[in-house]
Amino acid sequence: MLFSRNIYRPLHIEVKESLVQGRGVFAKNKVPKGSLIEQAPVLFLSHSEKEALRFTKLFHYYFLLGEAERQTAFCFGYASFYNHSPQANALYTFSKKKNTINIYAYRTIEAGDEITINYNGKPADKNEVYFPNPDE
Repeated sequence: MLFSRNIYRPLHIEVKESLVQGRGVFAKNKVPKGSLIEQAPVLFLSHSEKEALRFTKLFHYYFLLGEAERQTAFCFGYASFYNHSPQANALYTFSKKKNTINIYAYRTIEAGDEITINYNGKPADKNEVYFPNPDE
């Protein structure tokens, strides 16, 4: 079985309209620095599986794991709704052993604040974010 762990729905966050981009994830309560915000199931995809996403609505919702030609991850839960910020207030890690993405508070997040991650992997990374073009 792909997901052998219990899947829980985090009650302290919600998805709603964002001023950053479309929808985003927001804190319903204060989240202390270092707290686990969400642990969601993930599917690790090969390069060829990622390429097949180009022709689907899922194309803009996966995570690149390093270089564009390398493995990717498709995350469940709210994980695909966290918006990017170069001054992110949360960070993420992957567990290939547990098949999860883990979102942690990088700093204290107040109730009502949007929870953002840096798509480059490090909260303060100022490098340009790579967004693949589905038409390439």
